[in-house]
Amino acid sequence: MASPARKENLNWHHSTTMSKPTVGFAGLGAMGGGMAKNLVKNGFSVKGFDLFQPLVDSFVEAGGKAAKSPKEAATDVDFFVSMVANSAQNSSLLFDGEDCVVKGLGKGKTFILCSTTPPAFLHELRKRLDSEFNRSDIKLLDCPVSGGTLRAGDGSLSIFSSGPDDHLDEAKAVLECMSGNLYRMGGISNGTKTKTIHQLLAGTNIITASEAMGLAATVGLNTQTVMEHVQQSDGDSFMFSNRAPHMLKNDWTALSALGIILKDTTIVTDTARAESIPCPLSNTAHYTYLQGVQAGLLKDDDAKLVQLYLPSSQGDLVSKMTTADAKMNSNHQISKDTVNDLLCGIHLAASVEGMYFCHKLGGIESRLMYEIIVKAAGWNRMFEKYIAKMLEKESWTLTDCPGAEDVGKRLGEAVKKCDAIGYPCPMASAALQQFHFAGLARK
Repeated sequence: MASPARKENLNWHHSTTMSKPTVGFAGLGAMGGGMAKNLVKNGFSVKGFDLFQPLVDSFVEAGGKAAKSPKEAATDVDFFVSMVANSAQNSSLLFDGEDCVVKGLGKGKTFILCSTTPPAFLHELRKRLDSEFNRSDIKLLDCPVSGGTLRAGDGSLSIFSSGPDDHLDEAKAVLECMSGNLYRMGGISNGTKTKTIHQLLAGTNIITASEAMGLAATVGLNTQTVMEHVQQSDGDSFMFSNRAPHMLKNDWTALSALGIILKDTTIVTDTARAESIPCPLSNTAHYTYLQGVQAGLLKDDDAKLVQLYLPSSQGDLVSKMTTADAKMNSNHQISKDTVNDLLCGIHLAASVEGMYFCHKLGGIESRLMYEIIVKAAGWNRMFEKYIAKMLEKESWTLTDCPGAEDVGKRLGEAVKKCDAIGYPCPMASAALQQFHFAGLARK
């Protein structure tokens, strides 16, 4: 069974550069740049390539070596790591033109795909390497990452690695340097499956944070107080505690742009559709992100999506409501507990959806997936509290979730109150429908 391996203070952290494998790296953006610089900081010789020259310059200032093409970055290295944006860019990086990676990467060397791509893409790459380019000698590892820019920079990412065990053993020094939690998930594409399942939770949690904080601000509750209440309650999530402070400060510095999570939810929903797996919460999140694109928020921090839920002239309302009377417990019968109930209902419905998605995709053991999510950015307290009780039975429906009926009732009351004031709550409404379906199944 696949198992996690936490990074330890191993000898390679302090060994000489000569004893470490050489690395080529493509994609030096917010995540990739941090990962590549961390390798340099830990004594690896790294050649970096990116189409945007300022990113290359920043990498060189950190001690890296600049490559003028993917071919140059891949020449005379033991491992090539890709963190370019998507599957199309990876295909181009590997195969297009005379300056592509396959023209430079030496015989028997390793290509490590760390980008988030559809699971089927890994098999497409292997087939093209073997049949179209006669490069069956290239070792292909599927190693998507999770954890954000800060963890990328300090080498504490979660990495979901998959591929032949002996090839993963050879890449251990590079992967461990970039990770805090390094998991082996099995055969090729299982790493990407794991990331896709995780991103279903991350994607639903991000937009749900906006829906909740927008509601608190709309009815005039003190938003600082509401945030602190949620963080001490079952409605909390990693994404809520990470994004809500941006809203309170009206700080839209693009630490994680909307375009990133939109790409991930596209992969989730496309994969679900291809496998005929119903994912209504993820679909609702995806289409709400598309509304954000139409509102001109594509390159903005995804926390700014809260403005979709606010009057167009009051985009800073969440920040302004930090000075509201903290003693006002409710308005329009909506209280901080109502906001928490809304979060709990959405999170539980999405958590069950995520585990059902995992079960239907196949290849990933449910208990391991649970352990991964509770330590990663897709975590929410309802997931940790309720999914643990469902692991034994492996029946991933709200009908079979202990306590779901009460959670659904409280969500229903929250949605009624939103409807009464004309507040849009697409995530809560989608979740409520799933509780209704579960109720019918019990009859």
